[in-house]
Amino acid sequence: MKFWQCLSMIDMDELPTLATHAEDLGFEGVTLGEHLITFAEQYEHYDYSKNSLIRWYPETHWPEPWVEIGALSQVTKTLKFLNTLYVLPMRDPFQAAKLISTAANLCGDRLLLGVGIGWQKSEFELVGQNFHDRGKRTDEMLTVMKMLWTGDNASFDGEYYQFPPLQMSPGLKHRLPICIGGFSEPALRRAARNDGWVGAQHEMKDVEQLLPTLKRFRADSGLPWEGFEVALALYDNSPANLERCKELGVTMLYREAFCDKNGMASTMTLDEKLRDMEHFAKQFIHT
Repeated sequence: MKFWQCLSMIDMDELPTLATHAEDLGFEGVTLGEHLITFAEQYEHYDYSKNSLIRWYPETHWPEPWVEIGALSQVTKTLKFLNTLYVLPMRDPFQAAKLISTAANLCGDRLLLGVGIGWQKSEFELVGQNFHDRGKRTDEMLTVMKMLWTGDNASFDGEYYQFPPLQMSPGLKHRLPICIGGFSEPALRRAARNDGWVGAQHEMKDVEQLLPTLKRFRADSGLPWEGFEVALALYDNSPANLERCKELGVTMLYREAFCDKNGMASTMTLDEKLRDMEHFAKQFIHT
């Protein structure tokens, strides 16, 4: 199990310093979130916090993830990147495939694609995408994008997307692992059919339930558990919990974003964030 640092909800000008510091400290990678906009009033239930409310403010920075990853890959050498999560069905597969492949080629083999189907209907309506068919569209989009990433001529005649023979260049130079986020049964089954699953911040009791379910769905898909990526964060990083995560098959344990005691985006200074990472690395990575 490798350790990662979440760099979501960070002022953009701090990102290069934090990313290079994470690499120097021995973190395997960093996770980077995305949100297109923040509404002045939130209507939908947010599944990734204890109070069902979003954890950031309208002024909290959410950079475009593929520009962000492409830039940070140029100031680091070994650090890996996982976006948590890219809301794929808010986009069209061609624009998404081009953005992702450009960032992936800049990163070499240091990128894992984290895909989610989204939770905020009002955001889908804002960009003119259907919220209700987003799961099925995501499956078809992934099929289309994998074809485009070969760099060869491809055509497709699906339920949502149809196109004549065409080619997107350059193709991917390295295989891009696709990890799926979400807690519903369809999301877990979608993850099991791909290369990994991305969780949120969890209580250990939830991990005890989720991981066996993922293993069963992976077996149902006729695919091996070995090599399947599992990324999540814990509310309690106790030694016992970390050891149990290893036993259950967690491969990537990421530290949650820098938050205050209420779970909201932190106002910590850059120096405080750097010291916080150093403290964690000394306790868990350099042992």
